[in-house]
Amino acid sequence: MKSKISGRITSVFPDDINTDDIVPAWTLQESTERKYFANYAFANYDSGFIKRCAGEKSNIIVAGEYFGCGSSREQAVYALQENRVTAVIAKSFPDIFYRNCLNNGLSLITVPDIAGFKLKDSIEIDLEKKQISVNKNKKISFKMPEADAKLFALGGKLAAVQKHLAEILQQGKYTKINYWQAKKTNHIPQTIVEKIISDHLGKTVSAGDKIDKLPIDLLFFNEVIAPPAIAQFQKDFSRVFQKMNSGEKVFDPKRIFFIPDHTVPSSSVAVSEGIDFMEKFAVEAGIKCYKEGDGIEHVVLIEDGYIVPGSIILGTDSHTDTNGALNALALGVGTSDASFALATGHLYDFRVPETIRINLTGKFSKGVSAKDLILTLIGKMGVDGAVRRIVEFGGPALMNMSMDERTTVANMAVEMGARTAIFDHDRILEKYLAGRAKFPYKTYSADKDFHYEKVITVELATLEPTIAFPHKPANTTSIGKIKEYMKKSQESTSADFARVNNLKITDAFLGACTNGRFDDFLEAAKIIKGRKVHPKVNFVVIPASRKVYNKLLEKGLLKLFADAGANIESSNCGPCFGKHMGVVGRGAQMISSSNRNYIGRMGSKEAKIFLASPASVTAAAVSGEITDPRKFL
Repeated sequence: MKSKISGRITSVFPDDINTDDIVPAWTLQESTERKYFANYAFANYDSGFIKRCAGEKSNIIVAGEYFGCGSSREQAVYALQENRVTAVIAKSFPDIFYRNCLNNGLSLITVPDIAGFKLKDSIEIDLEKKQISVNKNKKISFKMPEADAKLFALGGKLAAVQKHLAEILQQGKYTKINYWQAKKTNHIPQTIVEKIISDHLGKTVSAGDKIDKLPIDLLFFNEVIAPPAIAQFQKDFSRVFQKMNSGEKVFDPKRIFFIPDHTVPSSSVAVSEGIDFMEKFAVEAGIKCYKEGDGIEHVVLIEDGYIVPGSIILGTDSHTDTNGALNALALGVGTSDASFALATGHLYDFRVPETIRINLTGKFSKGVSAKDLILTLIGKMGVDGAVRRIVEFGGPALMNMSMDERTTVANMAVEMGARTAIFDHDRILEKYLAGRAKFPYKTYSADKDFHYEKVITVELATLEPTIAFPHKPANTTSIGKIKEYMKKSQESTSADFARVNNLKITDAFLGACTNGRFDDFLEAAKIIKGRKVHPKVNFVVIPASRKVYNKLLEKGLLKLFADAGANIESSNCGPCFGKHMGVVGRGAQMISSSNRNYIGRMGSKEAKIFLASPASVTAAAVSGEITDPRKFL
């Protein structure tokens, strides 16, 4: 147990350093060895980081708000630790990154102000006293839950999980409460999420309550995280299985899924071998593994009826929040949490978040869609506006929103810092689930007399087509004010708000887990019909699943895109992940229907990515510049 950490400040970063900044996405599938990622730490953001770290035995990072936002990739933690980073002192951290660091013993210290720290300061952190010593004289106190301080000092929570697995094996079976049969346990007003957790535990919970062991209903992996998670599972729990005279087993093979989607067809030997490893393990464990090209994880599981209301879902991707559109509690997790859950079927040390309520009224105007809604919300709230909160959506406008539109909104809640999003249930959801749901379920609504931390009302009819400028999803403007916003960007000194000199585009992407569903293509088809892709634009079109692809083929809609000159690819994440199928070079300006536009997200760190709705993406692909899609409708 190491309660004191000593080191020197070798990096001071601003607000909103994301996991793409810490380690580029393209590296993630190239190795399951932690040391590999040390070579790429801050490759797109800070070329001097590795050299500075090499000069010290123990490095301390200081940063502003929301350090580690973005993806659930635990490789970001490895990249820091393998460069001898022993602690990060910042004003705030997102929940997934915090959990990943807690699991790996990388100490995260939250302070209200970082003005008292500067480069080369000598630092000693006392986790027991909750105190930072700067240059052996200045003392700064910080707050941290006692349990977290202990876990940081111990180097993670593996030992506790191993003990719990041994207890499960000793009992001879994995047991949990069937939440869909649970009787009412709450005697106080509750949110949707509080009710779901209460029914899973058999006791009433409220925001702020810490749950030591939260049972889950479903766990899924993509081919980026499955290989290292499987390797970690085998390494960390083999001795427990042997000691308990048990063969290696997962908690419930019928509720675990593997989905190769980020880089399929494979773009490298390493990716191919990772997929082979995942498929082999799936066969041995009796787990369903989708085929390459079946589609994106956040689409196929919903399509196939495996996502049902009231369930608690873990996925190895931060956009697991997409599944909250189906009235489920869906949480993105990193490699360690996923490997723990693979063994025991639990999420450990979970604190019930506060909830922000979004009431939706009215109806979208022509040419305006769900993507414009969520981009508007992110722009108003900022990338940390809902940090460590649940965003709960409801209101009379739900009757005017399809399931495809709801998934788009839920998908991007993480881009405003939310732990996840969840939608009220209604008749549209029930109709969608009829004949589709593979598991029993129970639907939930919040109590009407619950007093939320914050309530926001949005009238859908007031929204306009909305564009996010590089390099942050929160850099949003309505199409009517885009030239004014472009001028504002030219005065920016922030790396996250790039200078944009013109609205011309070189590349366009229609697809991703955000906007690659049938409704999205239907809207885009209205614009592309009878028109041609601009001669200077590369328009990449990727339906998000094989079922979407086949339906578009059957309806003749794919032919419209093919005739227009678009490049149509098989179902996968495509250029959103920055690995293949449309990776952009220096000087490119891409407009994308995906969810992130960080520096280097889709290729060169010198490229600029704009986020927009399928209609806006297609209008830009046709005109060669970002424009109002409504003039094409």
